[in-house]
Amino acid sequence: MKNPLRPSYPRAEDLAFDPELAPLALLEAALAIAVQALLARNPEMLSEGAHLRKAPRVAAALHIVVLYREMHEALDDYRYLLPKEPPPSGSGDFPF
Repeated sequence: MKNPLRPSYPRAEDLAFDPELAPLALLEAALAIAVQALLARNPEMLSEGAHLRKAPRVAAALHIVVLYREMHEALDDYRYLLPKEPPPSGSGDFPF
């Protein structure tokens, strides 16, 4: 089963027709690492106690996690909307 929070990295064939996928994959990977670092620095984020999660720094870190999830969903939506098949070769069109 695919982890929904794990970014999928573009293949060389993907980048030939959709070069924007490279920096988007980098962005998603960097955000995933940032979330892990925030969790390491603020273990209270995983606490069941609401009073621990209300500390200003922890609340700000949790907000970043929410934004990461939204960004992850937006990137998934973008990738889903890309054409599934590359254009026919020999059409004379450039992919940019």
